Amino acid sequence: MALIDYARQGRKLEDILVFDAHAHLHSIDGMDAVPLEEQVAEMDRIGIDVAAVSSCQALAAQFERGNDEVAEAVSRYPGRFVGYCHVSANYPELMLPELGRCFAGKGFRGIKVYQVGTPYDSPLFEPVWEFAKARGVPVLAHTWGGDLTGLDKAAQQQPDVVFIAAHAGSAFAYEPYIQAARRVPSLYLDLTYSREHSNMIEHFVEQVGVEKLVWGTDVPCFSMSAQVSKILFARISDGDKRKILYDNAARLFGLT
Repeated sequence: MALIDYARQGRKLEDILVFDAHAHLHSIDGMDAVPLEEQVAEMDRIGIDVAAVSSCQALAAQFERGNDEVAEAVSRYPGRFVGYCHVSANYPELMLPELGRCFAGKGFRGIKVYQVGTPYDSPLFEPVWEFAKARGVPVLAHTWGGDLTGLDKAAQQQPDVVFIAAHAGSAFAYEPYIQAARRVPSLYLDLTYSREHSNMIEHFVEQVGVEKLVWGTDVPCFSMSAQVSKILFARISDGDKRKILYDNAARLFGLT
C-alpha cells in the first residue's frame, strides 16, 4: 500500500517504522498534562514506534524533576521512548552535573536546549557541546522563524556534533534554514510544526536533501496525526517519506 493511503483511509501505519524525534512529556502553558498511558495509546493508534522526549517541566527550569520524568517514561516503556536531557546555559553551574546524572544509565540518547537570552554559539555552551561530542549524541535546539540564535555558528565550530534545528520553516521562514543546512554538514532540520504551506516538505527535500530532515510531533502541543499526515500527503516518494519518518532520526540516535 502507498503510504498516502494510510492517511486517506485513517489507518494505523503498519508498513513503516516511525520515529518521533521531537516530543514532550507533561504540560506547557497551562495545558492539561497528558497521562503517559494516553500518550503511548495514541502512539499505538497512529503507528509511532518510538519517540525522543524531553519534559515540559524542564522548560520552566525544573531540570532535575523534568529529566527524572523522562527517565521514568523510558523505564516504564522500554523501546518506546528515548530521552533528551534538558539543560540551559542560563544555569551553567547545573549543565555538566545534570548531563552526567542523566547519562548514567537512564536511557538518555540526546540533549535538548531551549535557550532564552544566550546564543548557542556562546562559550557557556561549550561544555555541553564537548559532552555531546564525547558521547556521540545529537543535540536538539529550539529555533523559530528563521532565527537560529547562533546554532549554525555553533555547529560550524563543533563539526563533530550532530545538531538538529527545531521547527525548521516556522513562520514560513525557509531560506535561513536551507542556507544553514547547506553550509554546515552536521546541522539537520526538524520539521516539527512549521506552519508549512502545501509545498514546504517538497521544497526542503529539493533544496537540502532528504537525508538532512527529521520529523516530530511536538506533542502535547500539537496533534500526532496532523503532524504525520503532512509527511504522508507530501508529493515525495515513499522512500523519502520513510527516511524522514524513521531512517534519518534512527541513524542520528544510534538505533540502526
